Formats: sequence, C-alpha cells, structure tokens
Amino acid sequence: MRHMRERLGSRQIGDDRDQGRAEFRLFFPDEERGLAHNIDTIRVCGDFQHHLPGGADWDPASAPQLVREPHLEGEIWSWATDRVLPAGFYEYKYLVSFRDPAEPVRWVSDPFARYGGSRNLNAAFVIGGSQPADNLVRPLAGGRRPLGDLIIYELMIDDCTAAERGVRAPLDAVRDRLDHLVDLGVSAILFMPWTAWTDERFSWGYTPALYYSVSYRYANDLNRPTEKLSWLKRLISECHDRGLHVLMDGVFNHVATAFPYKAFYQAWDADCPFTGRFAGEFPGLQDLDFNNRCTQELILDVCRYWIEVFGIDGIRFDNTVNFYTHGDNRGLPQLMADLAADREAAGEAHFSLTLEHLALDAVQVVRDTQATSYWDNGLYGHCFDGLWHDRIQPGLLNALNTNRWLQGTGKVPTLYLGNHDHAHLAWQAGARENAGAARWYRTQPWAVALLTAPGAVLIQNGQEFAEDQWLPEDDQGSGRRVQSRPLHWDYRFDGYGRPLFDLYRRLIRLRRDYPVLRGDGFAPHWWEEWQSEFDTDGLGIDCGRQLLVYRRYLDDDTGHRTWALIALNFSSAGHWLELQFPEDGTWTNLLAEPEWTIEVRDRQYRLEIPSHWGLILHQA
Repeated sequence: MRHMRERLGSRQIGDDRDQGRAEFRLFFPDEERGLAHNIDTIRVCGDFQHHLPGGADWDPASAPQLVREPHLEGEIWSWATDRVLPAGFYEYKYLVSFRDPAEPVRWVSDPFARYGGSRNLNAAFVIGGSQPADNLVRPLAGGRRPLGDLIIYELMIDDCTAAERGVRAPLDAVRDRLDHLVDLGVSAILFMPWTAWTDERFSWGYTPALYYSVSYRYANDLNRPTEKLSWLKRLISECHDRGLHVLMDGVFNHVATAFPYKAFYQAWDADCPFTGRFAGEFPGLQDLDFNNRCTQELILDVCRYWIEVFGIDGIRFDNTVNFYTHGDNRGLPQLMADLAADREAAGEAHFSLTLEHLALDAVQVVRDTQATSYWDNGLYGHCFDGLWHDRIQPGLLNALNTNRWLQGTGKVPTLYLGNHDHAHLAWQAGARENAGAARWYRTQPWAVALLTAPGAVLIQNGQEFAEDQWLPEDDQGSGRRVQSRPLHWDYRFDGYGRPLFDLYRRLIRLRRDYPVLRGDGFAPHWWEEWQSEFDTDGLGIDCGRQLLVYRRYLDDDTGHRTWALIALNFSSAGHWLELQFPEDGTWTNLLAEPEWTIEVRDRQYRLEIPSHWGLILHQA
C-alpha cells in the first residue's frame, strides 16, 4: 500500500498546463483485513462529465464505471478519461451499488482524494496549474534543530487570516504573517489541522474526513482555481526559507462519521476494517480501530504522505490516549517506531513526534516509545489558577521542571501557558474585554517562567500581543468551545500588546542566545507540595509574598558549569529579597533594558523585584 499511495485517489495524467486526462484509483484491503466484497459497481460522477461523449455533469446514467482488478494486498478499482479535460478544478463523488438489492445506492467521497471537504464532502482534482515537479517543498534553512531548542507557535489558520476571508486562500494569506513570527523569534509553527473535514463551514479541524486532502476552506481561491493544491506547499517552502520548522497537527484517534471508507462497506456498524464496532468517545465522531492492521497501515501511509510530499518537520498526535494500550505494541507504539525508522533510514535527524497524551502515564508512554515529546498541562493549570485566584501554589515549581523525568533520553516535554483548548491567557489575567480591565502585565512573570523552563516551549497565537478572547472550559455539549476567534493583529501596536510583544521577543532571544536557559539543569530538583517558604539555599516558593526563585545550570564538555538565577514576583507589590547565589562574581540581569550587573560577595545580594516582574541573573 505504501508504494501505491501516489497513484491512489484522483490525479492528472501528464503535466500539460492547459489540459490533461484524469485518472481515478481506489484501494480495498484483502479479505483477511476487510475486503469490500459486497460491492457490485462503482461509478464516478462529477462536474467533468460534460466533457465526455454523451455525458452530463453529476449524471448517474452517463457516469463511467470503475474496473475491478486484483492486487497483492486486496483490490484496485480504477478508471481514466479517454478524452483530455481543459485546465480547471473539478469535483466528483463515487456512486456505489451493492450486490444486495436491499442495500441502497450510496454517494461516497474518495478517501484518497488530495483535495476535498467542499459542499457535500465532494472530492476534487486539478487539471493544469502548478505541477508537482515544479512545486517541490524547499528544505529547511539551516536544517532541523532539536525539539528542546524550539519555540513553537500554535497557529489556527482560519483565525490568523480572518481579515482576508473570501479574498485569498487562507493558506496563501498566512504567508503575510511569517515576518511577524520571524520578528518575534519563534522557530517553529504548529498548524492546527489542515486536513479536510466534512464541509466548508468553520471548524478547528479535529473532525477529519479526508486524511490526504487539504481543507477546501483553507485552499479555496476563486480567482486561481488551478492553484488550490499548491498553496500549502508554497507556505511550507516560505516557512523553511525563514528557518521555521513546520509541525502538523495530526488527528488519528477518530474520524467524522462521514469518513468515506466506511460507506464503501455494506454494514455500517461492523464490517469496515478501519472503524470496527467502536461507538466513539466524542459525539458525532467514530474511533478508529488501531488493533486492525488496515488502520495501522492507513495512518502510517497518511503520515508518510505529509512527511515525504510536503516536507513537514514534525507531527503532533491529537488525543493519543485512545489508541494506546499498555503492554500492546500495536497502535501508537508501532506507529512511532515505523515513523522513527523511516526518518532514520532517510538520514534525517530531529523529526518531532509529539503526543497529546493527557493522562498520568504520559511520561512513561514517551519513554517506552519512539515519541519525542508530550504536551504537559501542568504549567498551564498553575498559570490559569494563579491568574484567576491571584496566587501561586507550591506545585508550580515542579510544573516548571517536568523535564526531570525525561533527562538522559533525548526527549522533552512541551510546555505552554495556554493553547487552542482554552481562553486566551490575557483574558484570564484581565485584559481589554475582561471586565474592562487592562491587566495584561499580570502575565509577565508567567512569560518569564515559560521561557526559562527546560523543555520545548509553545506559544498560542495572539498570546504575544495580549489577544484576550474567551472560551468556555466546559461547554457541556453546547458547541460553544469550537468557535472562531479571529486574531486582532492591530493589538500588537496598542498600549497593551506592544510591551508584551517586546517582552516575548526579548525572552525568546535570551533563550536562543543563552543555552543555560533551555538546558536540563534545574534547582531545586524537587519541591514538596507542603513547602510554602524558601529552602536553606534561598530557592523555591514564598507563598506569602508570591515569590518564586530557582536556578538553571548547564555543564559543558570540560565540566564547567554556567549558572542562571531566576527570581519572579507574582504579586501586586514590589519585594526586596536577599538572593543566594551558587558562586561569587559578576552577574548580569539579562531581563533589564539596558542590562545591568552586580558584584556578588559571600554568595548573597539584596535586590528589589518589582510587582509582576522578575530577574534573570546570568553569571558572566
């Protein structure tokens, strides 16, 4: 199946930019894995039919019939036009009839279509326009870097490009924001799902229907219809030109109930090898059956397609809890192993395989598989609780140092203060629209904590300029959670967004320029949840004054240790603090503009920490 994927679905035969023939190919796995032997005929209907002799668009009576042929792994159904079609964008669907006359005829999309998700879940193909040979994705400038060195920007394509809706393809419009991200200093973009869902309406993309397709909503440009399949490749190339890693959000736990493969099987509830008898964890969705070899091969093939054809640099795997069973090497462990082996065979390093595994065994799953990271909710939880209740809790220190469980493995947690599943961070703090307050500054010590913590760092789009839209933590089935939150790019230049953007930009630069801020070393290594005052080294949490002090350190190959001391004030009042240092000498406050230095003697120095602010003291 792997070696066939480029020919499955629909495609142009030849590379003529003005016209070409179209080919359609479907694959069904062998009987052992779920052969669709109950199918009688498959016809292809679409808006190309009027170009064929005696044809009329979407006419079942004149629709060509696919030919059924045996294959080593199952069956191939295929057909190609004998006439050329003029350049353009064409939509189609399959009309499936079954041997059982009691089974109704079904209209089914193409599970291998490279473009789809428009009205009625139509699949589509392009004749003419850019060809694969002249639209290759350019490599990442400077090569891939380790995940722990990356600052990841989570980007929702629809929200990012709301101002250009209806004017340009959103995937094309995203390119206008890349210079902003470069200016900010991020090194990777995590794109929320771009694979096609069931229609053209707004969606977060977590209801996939067509795994090989780019969403119609994201690629549609009425003015350039033959370029619909090119926008994503061009965007990735421009990201790579700027040194930005491209990470894909892959939703492989579940599919929409309109998942096309399911409709090719006679029994809706049982005989499809991909979904089996699973009811699905989420309303309106169907869990995939990762115990089935068919599913394993399909998802592996999907991942390989986006990696090899689009040149992505990593995948975030959504909601992996449901396709992982402890002690069972099928499903998630096998998928991670196969993808890691592929990248090793290709001679590629630092391809990231990140799990959204929101369960207590997340660290162990990462350690036991070829996954490279997991989303860690600990820091987010402390941040949202701290901003809402005006307090910090002792457990915050441990949430900053979750990397201790992965030391020595080459793997890291991914930390964040917020993501797409939650209200914006500034809303939680009280910015702009929250009760009319403008308390963005309360997020400042949290930003310093995030950018000085070990592990990979993720920033939600808009976080850097105090975007402050609300999202319910529990919508109780109301549908309020999955909603559009268009970014206000002008916020970057107002009195709230500008200073916050400058802070994030400075922190990102410091993390890049000073390896000690992104290394493994962290002290205190562990903090007891009952401890509410500093330890004997002057480190830890003072819950009464809402102060946090910790050290970061990094040992080089010669055994020399570099230190950084971070002191944060989460309260509304300034506090003087007798800081304790690991060594005497000259220490520089990297967070100050301009930077200033102190001379430490007897390993102590008294400094004031302003409200909602902090110090990053680095040993020269």
